[in-house]
Amino acid sequence: MSFYRIFILHKVILTALMTNAMYCTNYSSTKAESAPPIIISVVAVDTNRYTLTARAQNPEIIFGGYRIYPGISERDSRNPGDLNNGIDCFGGVAQIPNQPFEYIYQITPDAGGPTDNAICRFVADLNPGTFVTIRSLLNSLTVSNGLLSLDPSGPSNTIVLPAFVPSADPDTQSSE
Repeated sequence: MSFYRIFILHKVILTALMTNAMYCTNYSSTKAESAPPIIISVVAVDTNRYTLTARAQNPEIIFGGYRIYPGISERDSRNPGDLNNGIDCFGGVAQIPNQPFEYIYQITPDAGGPTDNAICRFVADLNPGTFVTIRSLLNSLTVSNGLLSLDPSGPSNTIVLPAFVPSADPDTQSSE
């Protein structure tokens, strides 16, 4: 395709988008609500390292990821004093669309990207007996001041992190 054709194509697309935006009546001043994930299971894979499985769906283009909230009780985990004090999930979870599948998350004190089919990693040093709750995050633009922020969804169900129990079968233990 020549430069001129690409230029004209971009101009046509831009004109169509601008024309459509002028006639769009679907604007809202109310915040979008995000569906919270549902925690299905959690497994201790080592001391202070967990694999968490959850079902989640957030197909919105404004989807921003997930945040975990640890607490010493179910109430503390589900209702933290400040929703900004959770731990964000790192490693590419904000894929669009985020389909209603079971996703695997990691909770580990080690920084870095997720491994073993996990979509993201919560970098946190959490102990067995800690209550955890997950919330979805949506990008939100405040019109009055033009700031972009992350708005958490309602809380997921809460689960207690289990203790790690080493396998008694020598064939399943890794050798170092």
